[in-house]
Amino acid sequence: MRQSVFRCLHPLWRLYDALTPKQADHWAFATHHLHSGRFVENQRAMFEHVKADPAIHKIIFYRGQREDFQIEDAVNYEIVEHGTLRSLRLLARCKVVFLTHSVSMDFSLRWGSKAFSILKLSMRRRVVVNLWHGIPLKRLLYAANEGTRQHTDRVPYRRQERLGYAGLIASSDIDSYAMAAMFYPLNYQQVWRTGLPRNDFLSCAAERLPRYIRESLARIRALKRGRKLVVYAPTYRQTDVSAQARYYQFSPEEIQALKDILHRHGAVLGYRPHYFKNSSAYFNLDQYIDGEDIIDLSQAAVPEFSAVARECDVLVTDYSSVYIETLYLGKPAVCFAYDLENYQTEQDGLLYDMDLAFPGPVCRDFDTVLREVDALLGSRSQSVDDRQATAQKLFFAHRDHGNAQRVYDKVLQALHKI
Repeated sequence: MRQSVFRCLHPLWRLYDALTPKQADHWAFATHHLHSGRFVENQRAMFEHVKADPAIHKIIFYRGQREDFQIEDAVNYEIVEHGTLRSLRLLARCKVVFLTHSVSMDFSLRWGSKAFSILKLSMRRRVVVNLWHGIPLKRLLYAANEGTRQHTDRVPYRRQERLGYAGLIASSDIDSYAMAAMFYPLNYQQVWRTGLPRNDFLSCAAERLPRYIRESLARIRALKRGRKLVVYAPTYRQTDVSAQARYYQFSPEEIQALKDILHRHGAVLGYRPHYFKNSSAYFNLDQYIDGEDIIDLSQAAVPEFSAVARECDVLVTDYSSVYIETLYLGKPAVCFAYDLENYQTEQDGLLYDMDLAFPGPVCRDFDTVLREVDALLGSRSQSVDDRQATAQKLFFAHRDHGNAQRVYDKVLQALHKI
């Protein structure tokens, strides 16, 4: 019923949005499109950068139940429920709009758990900036394998809106080429090589971090109890695209072997699965979380991965870009690529050769993963090896605290051009 009403009223919204004057001091931020209680990563880093500026009216749009975003020391801001009349009036005035994924996802109206309607925005006279949430290792959107591309990029407006972006952020020259390919038909001139604002949270002084990240650091340290931290952070699989796509199921014997290594080195394993669970047969590691040897570091427990990266000693992942954040800090990583061929040919695929882009061993079975983790936990070397140094050069044009500032400068330049 609500979707039918929306379809009737949407042309009126398009007209209202097109006719409403845009105000340069109105900046729109959006919470996560699926987990609206999360206001994190690049969106949050940009908000933190401008939160004390009284000249900018900052509007955070959320869906569903209002959450505590733990905002402190901010001025001239408000939090509004997306889809209300007030939110639509405010959104129509916003001249600057930040995205995490797309207009189609971040500002859609959602009906229940799965149904949604796209609220199209007038891109003219606006500065729309896509703060894509990471540096992709996977081939996503237009660069993905054909079956996956048709599934994930099936909404026509999602392609159309890219032409109207003022900017799409990237972290390096190589990353900018990859982003331009993924976001076709976007023009390469729309790509901003600013670095990712969220990376400012990785190496700045702890007292400069937002309160919710400081609290996450304290929570992780309490769970570690002085032990080393190994983090397992896998990505999702395209089970709707490939019949052979599967989530690894750990056996009791494998878990015991893992615990033996953890005990030997005075370590603990933190499990952080991807937030998108598209199958009932997901990784079964959460069944072994005991709060002692294996702890919960999911997004519900620790909203921002930067807190995990700062506390991590060894990262185990697969094709997730989370390793980019530990790479930023020069920390070791292990790739558990148990399904590499299937992922390459039938799922998303990979943008880079793993031996070039991944800064550590690429393991095809869990026994090899255990050997590599055992060796890394026993190593006393803290130096960055050649593979890490190569990957750092590949993915980072900047390794400083100025990523958000560079995006801010580009936004101001774009505003002056309109």
